[in-house]
Amino acid sequence: MSTQTGNMNTATVDQTGLMNVNELTQDGNRNTADIDQVGVMNTNDAESIGNRNSVDVNQLGLGNSNEVSQQGNRNEATTWQIGAFNSTEQTQLGRRNEVLSIQLGSDNTAVQYQDGRRNNASSLQWGDDNTTAQIQLGRRNDAAGMQIGDGNLLVQFQQGNDNSATHIQVGDDNIAAAVQVGDDNVALGGQVGSDNLLVQLQIGDGNSAIDNQIGDGNIAVISQSGDAHVHVGVQIGNNNSLMVNQSN
Repeated sequence: MSTQTGNMNTATVDQTGLMNVNELTQDGNRNTADIDQVGVMNTNDAESIGNRNSVDVNQLGLGNSNEVSQQGNRNEATTWQIGAFNSTEQTQLGRRNEVLSIQLGSDNTAVQYQDGRRNNASSLQWGDDNTTAQIQLGRRNDAAGMQIGDGNLLVQFQQGNDNSATHIQVGDDNIAAAVQVGDDNVALGGQVGSDNLLVQLQIGDGNSAIDNQIGDGNIAVISQSGDAHVHVGVQIGNNNSLMVNQSN
């Protein structure tokens, strides 16, 4: 447990083996933190609240989890967890947001959520029961994804300003989805093999969408609604099907 409340906060915590847990809250001014926990029942829960936030956490093996939260000013977060029951959940709310999560093996999940200003977000999960869900709401959005093998599913949602989204899932039970609502949308895609399905819905402004699915259960559903639509497509082998609906 660590708690610091005001002025030039900093923190570093290292724990190496057995029942690791850590909580950290820093409240205001020049926050940062850096936490490493190496093995067994890892967990971490961090928060930052206001001013020059940042947090960086790396956990290496077994019970991993991690949540961050950050509320205002120059946010940034990061977390990478390498093996076993991974989870991660990050939230940021206002100003220069950025977040990243990388989890490499076991029961992955990651949920990221950002609220306003220069958003970004990312997530790479390498193998086992992947999921990911990214939500961003206003200003310079971006978001990414990539999951390489096993239970994949990815959902991205962006609401307003310079949107983008990107998703790549390479093998196993893929599904993706994207939903963007307004401003300079784009969305992309990927998915290379297994039970693919991709849905991208865009509602207004610069739209685009571009999917690819290369083999196995393909289906893609795209719907674009107002402004400068474009869609591309491409599905190469197995149970293809594609539906697109554009409007203005």
